[in-house]
Amino acid sequence: MSTTVPKNVKPSGGLVEPFLAGIPTQPAAASVETLKPRSWSFVDRATGKRQTVTCMPGCVADHSGDMASPTFRDDIWCYQEPESLTLPINVNGEPEEFRVLGVMVNVNPFDRQVSQRLPHADVEVVDDHWIEGLDPDGLETVINSLAQRLDRLRGVQAELVALRAEYRKQAQA
Repeated sequence: MSTTVPKNVKPSGGLVEPFLAGIPTQPAAASVETLKPRSWSFVDRATGKRQTVTCMPGCVADHSGDMASPTFRDDIWCYQEPESLTLPINVNGEPEEFRVLGVMVNVNPFDRQVSQRLPHADVEVVDDHWIEGLDPDGLETVINSLAQRLDRLRGVQAELVALRAEYRKQAQA
């Protein structure tokens, strides 16, 4: 490992020229603003009172409809951009693309279940079939379960490679 200092670094640690052009050394002001939770208010349809809500960091929900008209408290929720993957799954004789192993972090600030009032994860196992309301320990349990299945799939894949090689050998004999 070299201990020489690159030519573009000043002894004070500052850069003479951009070290990696295109990568800012500090976040731009706009990206800092997007990290700040949004605060907004709505009229509670049940009580008629104005309620203030602060979104969780990273919330991408469009709350304009909630702000524009009276809304039931239970209908307020924040979520981060969901992530998903699709795979061709055969349900009725023809493979079709289904979402699998999607994950979404969300919070329901007025939920009757207190645990839902904190950020939690929902895992979409397959196309609209969810494991919901996972706290960090619950999500870790799902991850560990899937990791065990993934290890098994890797074992089956290695076995499949060996079986195909043996099958080819027999076919050529």
